[in-house]
Parts: sequence; C-alpha cells; structure tokens
Amino acid sequence: MKKAGLELKVGIFVIAAVAILVTLVFKAGDFYFKPGYTVRFIFDFVSGVTKGSPVRLAGVDVGEVKDIRVVRNAEGRTEAEVYAWIAQGTFIEEDAEVRINSLGLLGERYIEILPGSAGVKTLAAGGTLFGKKPLVFDTLAESGNRLIGKMEFAMDNINEVVTDPGFKTSVRNTFANADKVTSNLIDTTDDLKDAVKSARIVLGRLRDGEGTIGHLLKDDTMAKNLDAFSEDIKAHPWKLLKKG
Repeated sequence: MKKAGLELKVGIFVIAAVAILVTLVFKAGDFYFKPGYTVRFIFDFVSGVTKGSPVRLAGVDVGEVKDIRVVRNAEGRTEAEVYAWIAQGTFIEEDAEVRINSLGLLGERYIEILPGSAGVKTLAAGGTLFGKKPLVFDTLAESGNRLIGKMEFAMDNINEVVTDPGFKTSVRNTFANADKVTSNLIDTTDDLKDAVKSARIVLGRLRDGEGTIGHLLKDDTMAKNLDAFSEDIKAHPWKLLKKG
C-alpha cells in the first residue's frame, strides 16, 4: 500500500515536471511548433548575432536565427551567411532593408527587417537579402573608453597643477600685479585728465588774449608792422647790408 502511494506521488511529480517543461518551451520559443520558411541574409559583419537571436519585421518578432556560416563570395571576399526561420504568413518585400540592431546600447542583438515598398514582389522561401553594415558598438565603446581615459588624464593634470602650492603663489602674485597695474592706470588717467584740464585753461586764455602770447594773437599791430617791414625791405634791400 505504501509502495503504491509512493509510485503515485512520483508519477504526479513527473507529470507536473513535464507540464512545466512544455510550458517553458512554448513560452521560450513560440515558433518551434508553427509552420514557416527559411531565408538567407548576407552580412559583412554580424555584430554579436548568434543562433536563436530574434528576427523582427517592423519591430515585431517574426522568426529567429537558425544558423550562421562564414563563407567566401564569388569575388573572394569573406561574408557571413545568416539563415533565419520566418513564421508562415510573414511577407517580406524583396527591397526590404535588413540590418542588425540592438535592444539598447549594450542589449541583445537581433536582426531588424524594415518593410519594403508597396507592390514589390514578396521574398520567397530560400530567398536572399543583403544586410546593411551594422554599427559596431564595441568600436564605439572602445572609442568612448579612450575618450574617458584622456579626460581623466587631463583632470589629473589640472588637479595636480591646481593643488601645487607654487601655482597658488603664482596666481596670488598675478592678481597682485594686476591690481598694481590697475592702480597705475588709474593714476595715469588722473594725470591725463589734469593735463587736458590745464591745456584747456591755457587755450582759453590765449583765445581771450590773456598773457603776452595771447596779446600778440589778439593784437594785429605786430602783424601790420611786420607787413610794413617786409614791404620796406623789398623796396630798399640794401638796408640789410652792413655798413663797411
């Protein structure tokens, strides 16, 4: 009796385990038990795509990668052939664009199919599409790491210079010298203002005929005398000769 009860428990456990396994299989891959067809994508670089990677059309899961092969084309160039299973009822235009995409910057890689033009012939089973060259995130990440390294190096140098006591002293001296230069400029400006003020006073006095020079400028008697002397010399030039 005990043996029968134990066998019953074991049987129930096995059935439950199988049911859970079947459920997980259905949830993990809805395409395993659906009809479909295979197509081929040609890439220069698959950028992390592996067997089982999703295939999406217009952002919707329609298949998965079944196989990846490295081959040489007719021109002798190395390429990656990606064989993908596509669910039945999925229509891919022959001019559709195929590229490798990523869920986020470092997320899962998958094949993205962008729908082609309306009215274009549909890709048949076994058909081939040439993929666009993917963006190599590893290269971008490496470039970013180099940039961060350079920035850290620059920050270390700046920090070393700023924390140097000699640098602080130089900065203080620079500001002190700048303060002195500013003071000297202010003094020079004041002197120039005084000089301009004095010049204005002198010019004013000359204009008003004050002082000897002002009197000469205002009085035309000297000018008349000079004119008369000049005319006299022209008429009697011998007056300039000394008597022997």
